[in-house]
Amino acid sequence: MKNKLIHLYKCISILFSAICFTVLLSSCHKDITTTNQIGATYASNYRQVFEDFWNDMNKTYVFWSIDPTNWDAVHDKYAPIFDSLNVNPGATTDSVIAHYFKQIVDGLIDSHYNLSLISGYSISPSLDRKWKNPQFIGNLFRSNLKALYPDSINYYNADVDSFYLGTKVIAYDTATSFYCISGILKGTNTLYLGFSSFSLATEIDSNSQVRKTLNYFLDQLYNPSLSGVIIDVRGNGGGEVSDLNFLVGSFISSPLKVGFTRSKNGSGRLDYTPWADAIVTPTTWGTTFYKPIVVLADGLSASMSELTTMSLKQLPNTIFVGDTTWGANGPLTQNSDFNAGSFSFGNIGTNIETGTTYYYGSAYTSSTMFKYINGNIYEGKGFPPDYVVKVRPSDIFLPNNVLKDPQLEKAMSLIH
Repeated sequence: MKNKLIHLYKCISILFSAICFTVLLSSCHKDITTTNQIGATYASNYRQVFEDFWNDMNKTYVFWSIDPTNWDAVHDKYAPIFDSLNVNPGATTDSVIAHYFKQIVDGLIDSHYNLSLISGYSISPSLDRKWKNPQFIGNLFRSNLKALYPDSINYYNADVDSFYLGTKVIAYDTATSFYCISGILKGTNTLYLGFSSFSLATEIDSNSQVRKTLNYFLDQLYNPSLSGVIIDVRGNGGGEVSDLNFLVGSFISSPLKVGFTRSKNGSGRLDYTPWADAIVTPTTWGTTFYKPIVVLADGLSASMSELTTMSLKQLPNTIFVGDTTWGANGPLTQNSDFNAGSFSFGNIGTNIETGTTYYYGSAYTSSTMFKYINGNIYEGKGFPPDYVVKVRPSDIFLPNNVLKDPQLEKAMSLIH
């Protein structure tokens, strides 16, 4: 039994190049603050706001070695534009400023990247690109326990509970909308685990049902009669790095090298640290798992979902089924820990009474670059599946109220 071990998991140290992985989507450590390590210049006009932003990006953005954006050309084009906005400030609206910033960041390869302006505008280049791509299929599954809505493009993959799982244990946190489901698929000896975000290590200590569900999963994982395991991270936007060692670490008994990371070691655009090994460490209960593993992921599987998929793929019997993932692999943490990462720009004043400094905007961006063990960088591209199974609503909702999950069924067929 792993109950006591799993309850104490948060006390276990982790090693993954000492980096925290997060994402701008649904879960992903939104509490990371955006400090400005190089000092935000006081900005009294739009040109100064732009210059502060451009300079911060020039020094702290970690992907300049692979990003297609010509940052010098951006300055040449937009500095005069922002200068002209000061001539007639009455005609300059929030939407105009947001429009120009959206153009500036449109091609950035960092798929975690999000630009937030004090006006309330939020700009995500990767999200904009996804919806422009006719090949992109949005998430067909919900991320919380709700009824089916056939008229929506969003559906909930935990309906495998009703249609595919026999024995099962389900946990749901109403405060966070976190769900976790594990069970044995009907007519098989295949173990299934699905969850909405990577906050397993946190939920273990705060939610007894999550603890019960994960203990069930671990107990069944080491059942000699088990045929294989399906890990479902479809629609999972990522979350806490500790879950990488908790989940993948349960399948290994020795450290697993899965890639490399590097950050910045100076203010120069291409001042990089050497590549450091990215290593997943086993849990104290981790055992080498020799049986088949199938990972289900899709176009909205991002950050920790991608890193977990890539890590599990380093095990000899793992297959990835579904669709190419989001493409947000660059780890994030406070930029005070590195010479790169999230920052605020455009200091527009300080409240004398509270001492609070206000900024025109903030950029949420990766602090390190991740390179997979095969030498490829999948940032902005996504990690491709072994078996491509694209699905649309018409593939899921069949006549006579029948629900079908082609991706899950393909996964089941690969475990004998």
